[in-house]
Amino acid sequence: MLPLLRPGDRIFVDQGEKARSDLHDGDVIVVSRNDRIVLKRIVAMPGETISGIDRKVFRNGKQVDEPYLSTARGDGSGGSASFASRTVGPGELFVMGDNRDLSLDSRTAEYGPVRVSDVVGQYRWTYWPSTSDAK
Repeated sequence: MLPLLRPGDRIFVDQGEKARSDLHDGDVIVVSRNDRIVLKRIVAMPGETISGIDRKVFRNGKQVDEPYLSTARGDGSGGSASFASRTVGPGELFVMGDNRDLSLDSRTAEYGPVRVSDVVGQYRWTYWPSTSDAK
């Protein structure tokens, strides 16, 4: 989740019922996935249509403003710079990492959407940055 989080950061995760159920596009969530805990950003909610063209993400036909993304690495030819349009199913979330060139997320068939029921909580803040220049 670079640049938001760095290895070694300590974070506060709100695991309350409201944090697990009151979800919105752009929220950073903590998900239990294949016996692991991961952080991802919600890019599309149930019923929304999502697609990607040349590193640009489109939700319901409109480009998503994503000021939180890390700087692109490489030429994006790894297969995830563009992805086919799809509609998010009921009870599912389309999630992506902020470090898109290195993120395994909903763009790929092997990862796919996450179930809302797998949301553990929401990231709220970093309370112990791993470096002095972290924000």
